[in-house]
Amino acid sequence: MSITIIYYGLLAAAGLLLLGNLFTRVWQDAFIFRPEQLPPSYSFSFLHPFSEHYLTGKKGGRIHLLWFRRPASKGLILFFHGNTGSLKRWGHLYHFFGRFDHDFMAIDYRGYGKSTGRRTEALMQSDARLVYDFACRHYAPEQIVLFGRSLGSAFACRLAAEVPARQLILETPFSSMRDVFYAYFPFLPRLFLFKYYFDNRQSLSAVQLPVTIFHGDRDLVVPLPVANRLRECLKPADRFQLIEGGSHNNLLFFAEYRRAIEAILQGPEGL
Repeated sequence: MSITIIYYGLLAAAGLLLLGNLFTRVWQDAFIFRPEQLPPSYSFSFLHPFSEHYLTGKKGGRIHLLWFRRPASKGLILFFHGNTGSLKRWGHLYHFFGRFDHDFMAIDYRGYGKSTGRRTEALMQSDARLVYDFACRHYAPEQIVLFGRSLGSAFACRLAAEVPARQLILETPFSSMRDVFYAYFPFLPRLFLFKYYFDNRQSLSAVQLPVTIFHGDRDLVVPLPVANRLRECLKPADRFQLIEGGSHNNLLFFAEYRRAIEAILQGPEGL
């Protein structure tokens, strides 16, 4: 093999590494976050009464949240939504959780909806703690169910590892953003640096709360092998419920999912 071939081979490898790191460090924001931004004057339209609140986050963040309350509430679903849309879309989930006599609170991440501020993994995690602290002014920790949907699993998981709550529920979660990336691009070398890691395996390994995970076997956004890596972090009493035929955005339409959520929220621990 000539020196010229070796030289161009190394040059090509270096170029691939540079492009890969450019993607994982610079373009990762566009890969992960797909927000809908709303003007401050936007008026939400829901069938149930709600209140809007703003929390002051670190580094100039302004975090917007919606809070739906019931007259005789058994507790609170503290909900962290997926990577697309805004509370304009996700707020409608109150109709589902409300039927189990639970209040519903959710935030929009920085750059989503009416929330503003520079986005980093650390800042977003601090915003999750901020809304938890706000919730604890109105609910005892044992009344709070942490619920993470897809991207939101990163914030619910991390919170559950650090604070008391009643239960952790994860819907279509991932093991880490790194694992998701390599599931999409398995042919690439595992040499890239990431701006956002969102390592749920690390967080979940430290969670002492009861945990329930829901995932569909036809999920193409977070492939099942990526979610399955969370199984090794579960305690013996925790549950990983696979929804046959379920994809990334339709688990709510499966009766076994709805029954399981009802059992969790209406069970003896849901006092």
